[in-house]
Amino acid sequence: MISLSSNYPVLAEQQTDFKSIIERHYSTYNQWLNVKPADGTPEDRKAAAAWLSGKGPVISEERISIVTSGHQAIMVTMIAAGLQGSTIAVDEYTYSNFISIARWMNIEVIACPGDEKGMLPAALAAASAKHNIKAVYVMGTISNPTGIVMPHERRLELIEVARKNGQIIIDDDAYGFLEENPPANFAQLAPDLGWFIYSLSKPFAPDIKVAYIVAPEQYKERITVAIKLTTSNPSTFFTALVSEVITNGELADLLRRKRAEGKKRQEQTKAFLSGFDVQGHENGFHCWLTLPAGFTSVQLYHDLREKGVEVMAGAFFAAPGANGEYIRIAMGAEADMNRVLAGLEIVKQTISR
Repeated sequence: MISLSSNYPVLAEQQTDFKSIIERHYSTYNQWLNVKPADGTPEDRKAAAAWLSGKGPVISEERISIVTSGHQAIMVTMIAAGLQGSTIAVDEYTYSNFISIARWMNIEVIACPGDEKGMLPAALAAASAKHNIKAVYVMGTISNPTGIVMPHERRLELIEVARKNGQIIIDDDAYGFLEENPPANFAQLAPDLGWFIYSLSKPFAPDIKVAYIVAPEQYKERITVAIKLTTSNPSTFFTALVSEVITNGELADLLRRKRAEGKKRQEQTKAFLSGFDVQGHENGFHCWLTLPAGFTSVQLYHDLREKGVEVMAGAFFAAPGANGEYIRIAMGAEADMNRVLAGLEIVKQTISR
């Protein structure tokens, strides 16, 4: 099976890189025997604060909590913000597992239309007038699945609507590392209502179980309780490892190489699918293809699997009420780009009939 569905971009040379990093990190084994604070050590939160602040407004380490994954970060955020059983506004097409998590937590999601800049503030305002929306969930920098980067001005407009309606904004940054100059995130622009989630599984590696939550200060105690109830505390081995590669510059170097590889793969994919409606971030490892008339994403998903290619059906990302037929094509799971191109050829032949 050619995988054009899983989207964890791993470089061919990373195995060699990791061998050196892990062998060096074994020297910290004495730290693994001690129970650490539920939200991470001050040293690790300090490293995270420097990393997440980037070139934008400074994020205080007091606002940071460390968890084991992006999914746990989403669930801790929901619990700490008291969103169980409430209503959250999302893009018409959004992260499929966020929809699943919301469903498990008895949360209703309301689709808000957008444009090439992301969610429309007027759509959020209209939805807020009709529904008791408590939070807004976005992927501000390189949305999954559309690849959109929300510009600074649009972020400020959404903040204005959210503040007027007493809402929080959850900014999930799974793919933002592929944007060389990302706008300031919502936690930086609106510390009173903005949350920011940053997982290392895609920037670094799938099995590096570290994620950061940046939240308004008033939620700190509730976040700590939620972490204690879900994992006790983050992994010392992984959090210290991540802090080290942040501090010595190895993570920044890895991300530069991933952006370069993503750019090549995105260009090759768009060139190969020339003539079809395909959008994706210039450095992204996934793209969003609008299906020709007569195709449905779910049926195409099954047809392609029978032919040995797995993609993600657009229906998996659709919030209730979303219209359109799409598939998401990911180019990061296959180390050999020739296998990606072979899969794309099967996709192209199937939708060209």
